[in-house]
Amino acid sequence: MSLEVETIVAVSVMMAVFSAVAAVGTSIVLGAGFERLRSGFEVVKKQTGFFSDALHKIEQKVEEVDAQTASFTQSISLMESKVNNVGDQANAFSESMQKLERKVEVVDSQAGFFGDAIHRLEEKIEKTSAHEEMIAERLEQNADAELISVGKTEALVSHAEELLSQMGIMADKMSDKKQTEYLLHYGQGQDGIHYN
Repeated sequence: MSLEVETIVAVSVMMAVFSAVAAVGTSIVLGAGFERLRSGFEVVKKQTGFFSDALHKIEQKVEEVDAQTASFTQSISLMESKVNNVGDQANAFSESMQKLERKVEVVDSQAGFFGDAIHRLEEKIEKTSAHEEMIAERLEQNADAELISVGKTEALVSHAEELLSQMGIMADKMSDKKQTEYLLHYGQGQDGIHYN
């Protein structure tokens, strides 16, 4: 079988055209694919930059939250110390109030003691006044009669002086006795201070 030159040339031209078309098509397809890849890489690059910025912002916010948490923790510690300080002050105030109440009780008992002593002294003064009035009445009754002797007058005066001195001695003894009892019972407080 013999092929003609024209047929060979025609087949060769067709093969060349087919190769050229195939090469152009392949280059177009590959170019489009590379373009798509390049645009895909740009999108990935942009998304990576976005996520990088977002991660950086999140890290900054986490650092701010850590700083705020540290500040909040410090504020809570300060508040706890202030609450403890207030509790200590309340305890000290309570102890001071208890000491003050004890001292008020001591003053009340002293006031009661002195009230009783003053009442007894008033009773004795009334009795002494009654004795003086009785002596004055007797002196008036016997003044007109002039029957009272100097000895009786001296006896009456010495009796009145003796009553007054006994009353003074009794008052001093009562005061000394109560003051000694007070000093023994209340004289030394629980804090070791000696109150007078």
